[in-house]
Parts: sequence; structure tokens; C-alpha cells
Amino acid sequence: MRALITCGGTGGHIFPAIALAQELKQKGCADSIFIIDKSYSTRSMIKKAGFNYHVLGVPKMPYGISIGWFIFLAQLIKARFDVEPIITRVNPDIAVGFGAYISGPVIQAAATMGIKTLIHEQNVSFGRANRILFKSVDRVCLSFADSAMKKSAKCILTGNPVRREMIDGFKMTTKQEALSALKFSGSRKTLLVIGGSSGASSINKAVSDMVEILNDKEKDLIQIAHITGHRDIEKVEQAYRVNKIVHWVRGFYDNMPLCYKAADLVLCRAGATTISEIAFFGIPAVLIPYPWAGCHQTENALSLARAGAAVVLAEKELSSNRLKKEIFSIINNEKEIKQMINNMRLFSKPDAASMLARQVMELADVA
Repeated sequence: MRALITCGGTGGHIFPAIALAQELKQKGCADSIFIIDKSYSTRSMIKKAGFNYHVLGVPKMPYGISIGWFIFLAQLIKARFDVEPIITRVNPDIAVGFGAYISGPVIQAAATMGIKTLIHEQNVSFGRANRILFKSVDRVCLSFADSAMKKSAKCILTGNPVRREMIDGFKMTTKQEALSALKFSGSRKTLLVIGGSSGASSINKAVSDMVEILNDKEKDLIQIAHITGHRDIEKVEQAYRVNKIVHWVRGFYDNMPLCYKAADLVLCRAGATTISEIAFFGIPAVLIPYPWAGCHQTENALSLARAGAAVVLAEKELSSNRLKKEIFSIINNEKEIKQMINNMRLFSKPDAASMLARQVMELADVA
């Protein structure tokens, strides 16, 4: 079987696509070929994962009403015709899209050419590209049980695939080994702060401000692992150092299983990949949804909050005092932490990659 996989934009779209390709390879379907956008980050992630790819120039869909729509539509039509020769050369049995603007022309072209098509939605609510593609594809795979589209006959709940390195890291590292690697103590609670691949300055500032108002007892209770993004690393590290907080700070870190294993509580955005990873590791969360990307992250976060797995804090509510209140109300309550861990694990679908791969293979008639 030859699978054509299209993804781009952010890691939230790219990582589950890689996880699918890895799982298909594991199942003996070694020929997965990607069509991706021109960005260096996308190309480097696919190349690092060891898969072949073609690059397609696709415009980003503008928000609101503007002259940009005319330019966008012209470029989109061009991309739609540019991709057909690529699909013909690949000659896939199935085309799989993971949302983002690149999925539109690739999946539409494949459907028009008589190729079986499947899309995967990582969030509770559908992104614009997947909403447009919904009626024209053969199958739709969902990550959240409370997706608005779940009642459609073409929809299957598979969960959001977690990359193999996460699964391997979970198996290979114990909590004590993770704490030792970070030079942390097992007698303190570990707060992991992450803002996404490029960091989140508002989160970084709120945490830096919060440590200034901790009393001695609170400082003795907590240790913080913080991935800041490169822009804020010096300011954040200085705040911890001045306020005598036990800390481990990096601008970027690619061994996330180590951080997840060490964590008792995570403070982060509510992107789909982050949620699937913290659910897999069973970590309670204080979620601060990114407010400028539609309402995807807010809906993701609220889904976890309704289940008692996380606390949601809106960006506009973010302050040192509010953050301190939410974090310490959790870490001071051992019973609540255990309940949140159990609730978070209910969101984990460790076999999501395998379930999605089976749907792909079944649709391609090779299962």
C-alpha cells in the first residue's frame, strides 16, 4: 500500500501525521509519502522522521474580509492544479489529510482523481480546511469523543496519535530517573511549564511574577521545569534564581518524555498534540488556551475541564495571584491530584496511531 499524507502549518498537524506514517511502516506498509508546505520547520521534521516528501506552495487562508481573499483564491487555484502531477507521480492507494491550509487542494485533487480520501481532526471543533473537506472525503477520524461531528456515519473516533518517541520514552524512563536527570528532589512537587514550540511570553511572565509572591513554605514545596522559548529564557531563569526557586530552565528541549515523567502538574496551552501527550502521561493540567486561533484550544481545554482532568484559565485572567491560587490549590491537595490523574488518563488513547492506521488500511482495501 502507498499512502499519500499531507500536513503542514504547526506541530499539532505534523506530529500526528508522522505518528501515522510510523505506525503504517510498523504494520508493513512502508511506502508513506508526504506533501508538505514550504516552511523549513515542516521539512526538517519530516526529514528527521525519515520520510520522503514533495513540497507544494499553498497560501494561508486569511481571517476576516479583506483584499487578501482575492490573492488567496488565485494562489489556491494554482496550488490545486500544481498538485495533480505530484499525486499522479506518487500514485497512492489513499490520501490522508491532517488539516491546515495545505490539506484543501491536496485532498480535493485526490478525491477528484478517484483516490480514496481520509481526514483526521485533532481538535474538538473542526478547522476551516477540514470543515470544507468534510463532505467530499470517504472517512473522517476524530480525536475527541465530544466532537460535534461524531454522529456522522463517516466519522470514527480514533484519538490523536502520539509519536513513537513519546511512547518509547514513557516505557524507558522512570519518574525517579527523570527527577534525577533534572537534578530535582522526590520530596517536592514538580511543575512543568511549556508554552509550545516557540514559547509563550504571557505564560513566562505570569510564572516569573508568581514566584516573586511565594512565601518560604510554598518555595519549599515546589520545583519548576520550564521550557520558555529562546526569547525569554534569561529573564525567566533570573526570576527563579533571585527568588530562590529550585528550577531547570531551557529555551527548547526535545526530550519531552523526560519532562513529562518528572511532572506532577503541567501549565501549558491547549493544543491538540500537547493534550494528547499529557493525557498519555497522565499529568493534571492548568490550561491557558491560545486565544488568537479561533476557539480550538478553548474547546479542547473545556473538554478536559468538564471531565475534571484540568483547570482552565483564560489569557485575560492570567495574573500572578490567580496563577498561584490555581497551582497551589491542586498541589496542596493529594486527593485532588490523584483524581485529576485518573480523569486525565481517560482522555488517553495509547493505540490511537494503530486505530488510525487500521482505518487507513481498511479504506485502502489492504487491511
